[in-house]
Amino acid sequence: MLCTKHAQKMLNKSKGQLFFNKNSGFLGSLLCRMRFEWSDDIDTAATNGETLYWNPEFFLSLDEETRVTVLAHELWHVAYLHPVRGEGLDQETYNIAADHVINLMLSQHGYYMNGFPYVMDPKYIGWSTDKVYADLIQNPPPPESNPQGGLGSDIQKPVTDDGQVSSTTMADMVSKVVGAATAARMSGQAGSIPGEVSQTYENFLKPKLSWETILHNFFNEMVDFDYSYRRPNRRYEDPIMKGLVGMTGLEHLVYYLDISGSVSDEDILRFNSEVSFIKEEFNPQRLTLVTFDTEIKDIYEFDQNDEFKRIIVTGRGGTNLNPVMAHANKLNPNAIIIFTDLHVSIPSDEPKVPLIWICVDNPKAEVPYGKLIHLD
Repeated sequence: MLCTKHAQKMLNKSKGQLFFNKNSGFLGSLLCRMRFEWSDDIDTAATNGETLYWNPEFFLSLDEETRVTVLAHELWHVAYLHPVRGEGLDQETYNIAADHVINLMLSQHGYYMNGFPYVMDPKYIGWSTDKVYADLIQNPPPPESNPQGGLGSDIQKPVTDDGQVSSTTMADMVSKVVGAATAARMSGQAGSIPGEVSQTYENFLKPKLSWETILHNFFNEMVDFDYSYRRPNRRYEDPIMKGLVGMTGLEHLVYYLDISGSVSDEDILRFNSEVSFIKEEFNPQRLTLVTFDTEIKDIYEFDQNDEFKRIIVTGRGGTNLNPVMAHANKLNPNAIIIFTDLHVSIPSDEPKVPLIWICVDNPKAEVPYGKLIHLD
């Protein structure tokens, strides 16, 4: 107890010192979004993307400068999204590759690197984590060496009971990194974020569908739909783009997410990205998000002034579209979008509102009505 109490006092000091180092606008913001936990179950330090774990005795054995270096090291694992990357790869080797990338960067940024033997082969300067991993697989270190260095295996996978990476944790981690990157840009430190970090979280967040085209064509087919112009779209070169608004705007859009067991966690994260894009670009007067499996699970309501936040997934049972159609008919919105793998029977009665199906990982699926879009 006394050991942990003293360690916490010293950790608070290390957190403060981190703000005086390079990348403080990014790392400092990320630091404020993380949880910390003392644990005797690990030998050194580790992170699963949600929490930073420290062995209190290990922490107190370090000098002050090394504590700050190790703290920054673990935060960069989160920034690179290492805990949710490398699926299907040898995790020990991937951890070593990630450590090479981070330690070389810390050394370049002037962090104290003499606390203990860090893995940081100079030949990997400027390499991505995936490229270092591929090289280590082709050229493994000799068995008598200590390839993991002083920290050992410090990346923990945030997995559920079935061994899968948690989509909630994945979305939460991406949210942390995006928030920290935004803070870095606001403090004029956008250039201090490594390209691999920016590219990684942008790949997680980037919508895979051209919603501008999809919704434009979809509503163009509706006889009673009128066109007008809306605010300039900063994502495109045209100064004004034809908008998707009717007499009083895009009043109500309902987005249904299939959270049954057959839909992957990665696709649920993708759903968050697609909806976030729709909310930002089209900002309907009312946006309703509904999760379902065999029944309606959770309902989220957003108006034009609400900020979109990630969807928390509960359920994960079978799939039944009847409650969805009944719910949609009751709401009677401008249109509904159903995000599903379509491994389900489709009700014979067509809903009373326009419908777009977004089908994932089922290229042979067909629908008797509505507009079907397949998503790889």
